Amino acid sequence: MSLKLHHLNASRSQRIVWLLAELGVPHEIVHHSRDPETRLAPAALLDIHPMGKSPLLEDGDTVIAETGAIAEYLLARHDPDHALHPRADSADFPRYLEWVHAAEGAIFLPGLFRFYLMNAGLLDTPLAAAMEGEQAKAMKTIETHLAKHAYFAGETFTAADCLMAFQIQSAAAAGALEAMLATKAWLEKVQARPAYKAMLEVGV
Repeated sequence: MSLKLHHLNASRSQRIVWLLAELGVPHEIVHHSRDPETRLAPAALLDIHPMGKSPLLEDGDTVIAETGAIAEYLLARHDPDHALHPRADSADFPRYLEWVHAAEGAIFLPGLFRFYLMNAGLLDTPLAAAMEGEQAKAMKTIETHLAKHAYFAGETFTAADCLMAFQIQSAAAAGALEAMLATKAWLEKVQARPAYKAMLEVGV
């Protein structure tokens, strides 16, 4: 078994755990735990990659960081029939590509910044207010999209759904989906998938 995923608890690496389960690819998961005081990743990850972040994928002698890059690598190598990613000539491809990158880009970053500001006790600042506004705009964008489409790439489940789920799960945990009926329905639908349940068994 050459594929090895380094998975950190309470982190975005759960998205790759889910994607691997959807692909049905044999792999090993190495569990890492956050420091209980700092909540940072353990120093052991620095021995694998200089950024010391999770997820990290090892494929033989190859080590890949960054969630989106790992997802693209796995799909290129293990999804030849394009079951989880549209072909480049598909009408769904541009939409798929946008959401795959939004999962770590403009849609995701305001929430991450606000999380850091909260931990620093800086929520009562103009920057925090700006990030809250950007976060609300991101969630409205998601709701508008899912009101028109069954999934992020269109009418078919893809890896974009795996990658976008982390932010939406976080919003649900904060009680932010009560008025977002389309997003809430999407989350309930993907949480019923066997591969999603398999991810939960691994541990998030």
